[in-house]
Amino acid sequence: MSFVLCEGASLAPLSKKRLAALCALTVMFPTLASAALNLPEEVVSSSAIYDENEDKYLSPGMVTVVRPQARTGEQKNLPELLEEVPGLRVIRLQGRNGYSVASVRGSTSSQVAVYVDGVLMNLQSEAAVDLSAIPVDNVERIEVYRGYVPAQFGAQAMGGVINIVTKSPERPSTEASLGVGSFGLFKGSVSHTARTGGGKFFSSFGYETYDGGFSYWNDNNTPYNNTDDYEARRRGNGFENTDVLLKWGNADWRTRASWVRKNRDIPLIGPGLDKPGIEARLWPLLDTDRWDLSAGRSHKSGSVNWAWELSHTGQSKRYDSRRGGALSSIGGSSVTKSEYAASKYGISLNANTALGERHFLELLTEYSDETLDVDGDIIHEYMNGIDKYSRRGWNINVQDTIALDGAGSFLATPSIRWHKLDDEDRFTWQLAVTKEFSPSLMLKGAYGTYARSPNMYEEFGDGAFILPSARGLDWETGKQLDIGVIWNGTPNISGSQVLGASNVSLSLSGFLRETDNLIEFVVVNPRYGRYENVAKSEVKGVELEGKLDWKRWTFSLSSTWMDAVNRTPDDPGAVRYNGMTLPNRPEWSGTARLTRKFDWGSAFAEYQHIGENFADMSEHVLFDARNILNVGLKCDVSPTMRLVIGVNDVLDDADSWRMRPNGLGGPTRILWYPVEGRSYYLTLDVKL
Repeated sequence: MSFVLCEGASLAPLSKKRLAALCALTVMFPTLASAALNLPEEVVSSSAIYDENEDKYLSPGMVTVVRPQARTGEQKNLPELLEEVPGLRVIRLQGRNGYSVASVRGSTSSQVAVYVDGVLMNLQSEAAVDLSAIPVDNVERIEVYRGYVPAQFGAQAMGGVINIVTKSPERPSTEASLGVGSFGLFKGSVSHTARTGGGKFFSSFGYETYDGGFSYWNDNNTPYNNTDDYEARRRGNGFENTDVLLKWGNADWRTRASWVRKNRDIPLIGPGLDKPGIEARLWPLLDTDRWDLSAGRSHKSGSVNWAWELSHTGQSKRYDSRRGGALSSIGGSSVTKSEYAASKYGISLNANTALGERHFLELLTEYSDETLDVDGDIIHEYMNGIDKYSRRGWNINVQDTIALDGAGSFLATPSIRWHKLDDEDRFTWQLAVTKEFSPSLMLKGAYGTYARSPNMYEEFGDGAFILPSARGLDWETGKQLDIGVIWNGTPNISGSQVLGASNVSLSLSGFLRETDNLIEFVVVNPRYGRYENVAKSEVKGVELEGKLDWKRWTFSLSSTWMDAVNRTPDDPGAVRYNGMTLPNRPEWSGTARLTRKFDWGSAFAEYQHIGENFADMSEHVLFDARNILNVGLKCDVSPTMRLVIGVNDVLDDADSWRMRPNGLGGPTRILWYPVEGRSYYLTLDVKL
């Protein structure tokens, strides 16, 4: 028996689930992949193909899928949702909804590619994607690819890929959400789906505002002297976000337009600066506008399926201290304002076809052209008067999926990639092997090389907090090995169900990654820093992920052990960092969540642990471990209305979170940017 592959191509008899997954993922680039695919005895849509046990088919490498709908009403933003993923660490600056980036398996945030509906969010004018600026109320699922990067993602993603897919309901519907919370939090969103023009039109609007003021104990930047400590009020810690998403598509065409505005107060560092006598001074502001436009179409030529996409991304960032002086300047001294305007145009071509009975070949070609216009004080202070930069890049991926046995349960997936930026280029490759022993047990292994060019942000700074590179930056290169085992099913002993469990899923993976010329952020002082090449780094770790459904109970767990070490050789007569832990990489981290369902709704409790981690390359400053407990209730008021009540950081752990010296004399200090403690929220969700 053979199956029809993507309406025309044939392949050896693979399992139906694996074949459906392969088609849905590769027949088009991600923004077009929701078109229905005709397979024997069923019609599959990629937006609905997977249940939680079928996520393993998304990639020959390890992948985790987060479904925001399971957290509806809990007022979680994207960084908070991603913290449920093993191997992923969110690094935050400057309070709630401040600049937040992802590190995957000890990578830098620049090595992680972020896509939204197939559009690459990474810009050359940004070191990494600010996750706090991506709204999640309109998101259907978030896929996190670790290790092996599938062919449909062309970016230089040494660390992995975060692929965000927004909602596309099958039926016309309208949904609204309204929420309030501690520290002046207010948020609302509304979305609507309608049939029009022979396709589906989806629109959403979101708004969120936050004051962010709270009280805390300030050591007055004199940790040796307790007599001058005082209770301070956090100032300049608020934000206002607005987002709009419009998209339309049918079986062939997809169009998309989005706009996000993020107005952010930038708080001064806390120690000694939140005094009552300084309240009249005004904190800096950062206003960011970002917009994305894309259009694409899918085609079929004989046995070849192919698609193209055109995209434009623009971003404007405006820093303003609102007054001069050393206290209210932003980043470097005397820098009081700057404006960065980026514009990127891109085109991509994706094609796939079956070759013979055991090969499935995929090709992705991408071209991008980005310009950066700079204005403000920094042009003359750091950039020698240069106010415009540009970069042009190519990415080409070729991937083959090979059935090594007649049943299609043993697959090899080799790929080769070419990256070019301006006048420099690199070739890399990767190989994954997948063996499905049974519907419940799968083994995955992957090895590959990676390369990434320094971006404009890393080289030239951001006009405020990031200084230009002091010595220029080289390409990063590296290699990664990982192996994982996935098991899901119903535990049985002698044919009897264990404890009434209806489903158990577990995955365990280990990884080793080595990087040359790692580009790492180096803190100059609490107010600014710059990027530098670290000669070598080595990261190894173990990831555990599991979920248990038992009657009305659901328990989920993710945990990561990681050893991230600087392997830069010591220079003769100089002190380097060889053998020291890379900053912002805790050895242990994890989350656990317990949910109890009732006839009227559900109750949940979740726990998060972030282990000790260093703030600097030399292991001098250590952040304490942090433990966070959140609880909540979800009440179904009616079939179309849900009320959610919750408490975050029940233990009020933030108040005792500190920085301390490591193995050296010195006092324990408060954080440079103190964070909120216990908070409360209330959300009303309505489906019309």
